[in-house]
Amino acid sequence: MKISVIVPSYKPADYLWKCLDSLAAQSLDKTHFEIVLVLNGCNEPYCSEISQYMLAYQKNGLDFHLIQTNIVGVCHARNVGIEAAKGDYLAFVDDDDWVSFNYLENLLAVADKDCVVEANVLRIDEVSGHSLNYFLTEAFAKNQSVSKLTFFGCRSFLSNVCCKLIPRKIIGDDRFNRDYKLGEDSLFMFHISRRIHQIRMTSGDTIYYVRERSNSASRKTYSCVYRARLALSLMGSYLGAYLKDFRHYKFLFFISRIIATARKPFLKHYE
Repeated sequence: MKISVIVPSYKPADYLWKCLDSLAAQSLDKTHFEIVLVLNGCNEPYCSEISQYMLAYQKNGLDFHLIQTNIVGVCHARNVGIEAAKGDYLAFVDDDDWVSFNYLENLLAVADKDCVVEANVLRIDEVSGHSLNYFLTEAFAKNQSVSKLTFFGCRSFLSNVCCKLIPRKIIGDDRFNRDYKLGEDSLFMFHISRRIHQIRMTSGDTIYYVRERSNSASRKTYSCVYRARLALSLMGSYLGAYLKDFRHYKFLFFISRIIATARKPFLKHYE
């Protein structure tokens, strides 16, 4: 098994079907990847609906696994997915997003055991269907012409666990911190960055589509007090991780995480 695609899901709506359809339609040979969907904090009717929906794909050779846990939370769901995954590489896909048909094949084509591979990202408004401005889209366009990618130059990519292929050996025994419901992606990527030796990019037509939903966690408005407390807690976690193994972390990347986190209380939305 080359790639394990981990999809956390909580009380999914119809958008889940587009996500699963896009994964089932991948150009990569079906024997080379599996889909691990972790349904967290809910059970029926979702389990039965998902199992029934994926039955036809499984009959056609798709390796699909549905795991149900009563513990709610995307961090726990992803951790469960990591433990269950059999692939040499892991790809995280949120249940309301979807990917281009060549996504896995193109990521795998430039993958290596000591590097993280980045895909292009487009943010799509779920109402109008139009593409929106997005910092990851801008980061991809900016870095496409760079001959040698650096951690500092790619720091935007490393704020999110989706839209990339991560070798299992780079993840190692690190897991998502369940204490955080916001900022958990960036913290996880910082933890594993000590094992990343290189960052590569795919072609521009290898696309991870982000669905813009008004009720998503990153689009909610949080109080200044909550955001300030969260930022202080996250900065403490970054500092603790850095001091524990500072020889293997990139100092400039660490400083960029602290600065980015310190800015969060002044932003309307958390992303």
